[in-house]
Amino acid sequence: MEHSSITPLSSPAEITHAWLEQVLRHKLGPPLKLISWSMKLPETRSGYMSEVCFIQICFSTREGTPEDKRSLFAKFMPCYEKTLLDIMKNCHLAEREVEFYKHAFSREFREFCDASGLHHPVPEVYWAGLEDSKITIILQDLCSDGFRLIAPAEGNSLKQIKCVLATVAVIHGSGIATIQKQGKRAWDISLDISYFKNYVVDGINKQIKIFEGTPTVNTLKALLPLTSHLFSVEEKHPFLKSIIHGDLWTANVMFSQNDQDACIFDWQFCRVGNIVCDILTLLLMSAEVSCYTEHLTEILECYWRSFEQSLQNNGVTVDVSFQDFVCNVESMWMYGYAFFCASLPDLLKSHITEERVRGAVCFLEEKSVFRNFLSHIFTNKE
Repeated sequence: MEHSSITPLSSPAEITHAWLEQVLRHKLGPPLKLISWSMKLPETRSGYMSEVCFIQICFSTREGTPEDKRSLFAKFMPCYEKTLLDIMKNCHLAEREVEFYKHAFSREFREFCDASGLHHPVPEVYWAGLEDSKITIILQDLCSDGFRLIAPAEGNSLKQIKCVLATVAVIHGSGIATIQKQGKRAWDISLDISYFKNYVVDGINKQIKIFEGTPTVNTLKALLPLTSHLFSVEEKHPFLKSIIHGDLWTANVMFSQNDQDACIFDWQFCRVGNIVCDILTLLLMSAEVSCYTEHLTEILECYWRSFEQSLQNNGVTVDVSFQDFVCNVESMWMYGYAFFCASLPDLLKSHITEERVRGAVCFLEEKSVFRNFLSHIFTNKE
């Protein structure tokens, strides 16, 4: 994605007719004339970490052709919360997201997805740029295409979870192809997890209250002083590395009306990492408990079929099997649990029910995930 003369803006208030016309020409090519446009701010900041706005445009691609209308979504640096700005700066969230959308704009990404039979796994990108403390990302407004957000507190259905995994599998496949060809590039930015440790501790404490009076409390209390070890699980259990979302749950996904298609957005935590990370965070943070207690094999097979087919259709090979994949999933549950814990301080009750918390924790207990994790830590200490 070439920057040409387009520069990032500080806020929606800086959008001009000339600037927007440049963005459209960058996407659709000249000659193009922007006829009219209007902007609308969201009614509430709820659900938006950044400054955002919605833009209605009317344009023509050349003289004498019918007018075309489209709806766009514009995203800028947040400007109202210091803690959020500190996290964005120290975790390089703006850099990560801009680099991903540049990748998604590339011909290679689009051709990879088209060959995989998946045409819009992420919102259509018009332009993305970062300069100093300014970030601007212009995307197709998914709502105008009939997509909607579905993130119920009781969890998403099996059909919806499989749809998301089949989609992210193609993105993972594309990431592997890109890394094989170009190297890790800008996505391989280290992620400082110190900002999330307190969230994990708070999340475990909320679970302790939920399980008060049961033997599970003792297990949860044993985990409290070991939170720093949770984020080293990925390093200890390596597998295929690709460009991963890093914060994959259904508040960052929009679904088509029939739940046949999913479009994944908010790539601030994008990085090079184990593909299994995205799968486990999605399952524990978003799925109905029955998805992984009763249909885990079916879910993993769905992901692997999509992943393997995307690689085959694009002439990419990896030296791992489905069984290798399943084994890594079983080794990585504590990684998903760490993100599940970190989400609870903000999402418990509003996006995750106590019943779903009980279900997830009981599932991990029954699989001996906690016991094996604690045993490994204390064995190594000795």
